[in-house]
Amino acid sequence: MPKSGTILLADADVLIDYIKSDFSILGLVARYTAPVYVLQEILVTVDGLSKTLCRHHGIKVIETDTELILTAGGKGGAMSPEDWLCYLQCERNGWVCVTNDKALIRTCRENDIACRRGLRLMIDLVGSGHISKAKAKRVAIAIHQINSGHINQRVLDEFLDEILDEIG
Repeated sequence: MPKSGTILLADADVLIDYIKSDFSILGLVARYTAPVYVLQEILVTVDGLSKTLCRHHGIKVIETDTELILTAGGKGGAMSPEDWLCYLQCERNGWVCVTNDKALIRTCRENDIACRRGLRLMIDLVGSGHISKAKAKRVAIAIHQINSGHINQRVLDEFLDEILDEIG
């Protein structure tokens, strides 16, 4: 469970996973776990996602200043400019990057930027009694089916084991 004062910044892959499975999960996270932010520059890249939908679920859409956009665009390597933008926002503001992208996770960890995988958000919700284990399992399986590249069978199995082991 994130500590008090934590802000979670969701990247595109997590947003896509939940928009295609059950977006209300992110709303529950925003309500019961920690504020969830989405960058406007990321929002426009996700089909089916809008400011209205985010607002309805208590998710805050924020603008990024031009300097940071230019910095992210000038970065290269294994991460996209959008992933760099998420990383740089988290670095600048002390936010937690919520992602399933291996390169972004690695970059965050190498630079002591807090990050969490998208499925872990449901562990917090199950632990606090805001969703059932059965619902978390259904959503996780749906996410695995639509995004087996990031949420492969091993990741899914680890998530399901953790739901059973840690939550009881």
